[in-house]
Amino acid sequence: MKYTTAKIFLYVVILVLLASPARGHAQGQEVYVNCVDIEQQNYQVAYDANKTYYWDITGGQIILSTDNTITVQWPDSAGSYTVSVYTTRYGCYGDTSVLAIIVDECPYTTLFFPSSFTPNGDNINEVYQIGGKSANEIEYISIYNRWGEQIFEADSNLPWDGANCQVGIYTINVFVRNNRYVRLITLIK
Repeated sequence: MKYTTAKIFLYVVILVLLASPARGHAQGQEVYVNCVDIEQQNYQVAYDANKTYYWDITGGQIILSTDNTITVQWPDSAGSYTVSVYTTRYGCYGDTSVLAIIVDECPYTTLFFPSSFTPNGDNINEVYQIGGKSANEIEYISIYNRWGEQIFEADSNLPWDGANCQVGIYTINVFVRNNRYVRLITLIK
């Protein structure tokens, strides 16, 4: 009896997703910190005219998709997300790639203190309110006039309308995460 030996070669092709911010982290993942809005990210795999590309993401929004390229807007909320692509060629499944996206919680307090506001009845800048990603974590606000008299107080980020206050400079004290921030506010009418 004669045996025939057949050699079977299995070719595995791994697609590499090309993305910019992955420096300094494990291969196959990107890490962002949500201190500021995350910019839209582009991902691309090698192009083959005979392949059909199927993209999938978790947690983000696909802004643009053209065959081997995709643009994604990731959420600002902390979490783990993925972008993946698989291909078919002549009706057969082909290559698959997966990239983990990690959005870490911002370790810093991020607040935006407007320098002035204009409570003059024109519906533009009528109230003073602090902005930024950490604004909802404000524990206490107090505002003082130029004579050191407290004219406003709140246990959260409530807007100040400047009612019954003169044009001038005021001092605001804000407490967030056991830190105190002191800024000046100009009330203009």
